[in-house]
Amino acid sequence: MQEGTPIIIKKKKAHGHAHHGGAWKVAYADFVTAMMAFFMVMWIMGMDQPTREMIAGYFKDPIGFEKNTPKHQVNLIKDSGSISTSPGRNGRDSSARSEMSVMKKIEDKVVQTISKDPQLKSLEQNKAVKVEMTPEGLKIELTENEMNSELFFKLGSAEVRPQARSILTRLAPVLAQTHRKMVVDGHTDARPLNRPGYDNFDLSHDRANAVRRILVQGGCPVAQFIAVTGHADNQLRVPSDPYHFSNRRVSVLIPYAFKQAGIQGLPADVNRESIEGVFKMPNLAGGQ
Repeated sequence: MQEGTPIIIKKKKAHGHAHHGGAWKVAYADFVTAMMAFFMVMWIMGMDQPTREMIAGYFKDPIGFEKNTPKHQVNLIKDSGSISTSPGRNGRDSSARSEMSVMKKIEDKVVQTISKDPQLKSLEQNKAVKVEMTPEGLKIELTENEMNSELFFKLGSAEVRPQARSILTRLAPVLAQTHRKMVVDGHTDARPLNRPGYDNFDLSHDRANAVRRILVQGGCPVAQFIAVTGHADNQLRVPSDPYHFSNRRVSVLIPYAFKQAGIQGLPADVNRESIEGVFKMPNLAGGQ
């Protein structure tokens, strides 16, 4: 290098990641938008034909669509479980109608069985045996009545009386033939029990389980029962009179298929002695 030659120093500026780090955000935004569009299309494809035609009409001519009154009301809210018979639900409507038809046939069969039996018919007329369709399903209810306030159970006892056992034995084959799941609920009045460590929750559950055992003995498979519950005096039939005889009742519910998912079933491997064994409490005065 000759003396006096100028020295040139070149400096390169380092660039941070900020200048090239935002490209992924654009790609991610495009991906999210595409996924949202995909799910919107899938959602629309699941709607009935009239609704899809309305949505297509809106996108083809939004201004013209707004000026005309829709001929079909769009329901964008999913049903919460109630049975709907409004047009345009296709699969759901068909399933609902089928379920209602099945439940109606079961109701007719139970009512027919009761009407052909003089004893059962007499109890039905006295409102001791009641068969009705409810929002939960078909309910068969055994209620103490005015003529005999201890028709099904003695006060404070979970032992089924002979007449009640006869009634349940007659109904068991009909219920077994339905092959439908069942729930047994027990209810008491508000009369306190004179038993330390044993209250109306225990009594109502024991009564419901006693009914279940008789139905099993009459031919109903154990697997048909998905719950046995004691409600004590929390669902009084006559709240104004907590001691009223009609508050003491046991019901057998055949729930709609879509209601079964919300019902807690009995574990298959539960202790057999606690389910099948007969547990009798001493008949003491007092209690429901």
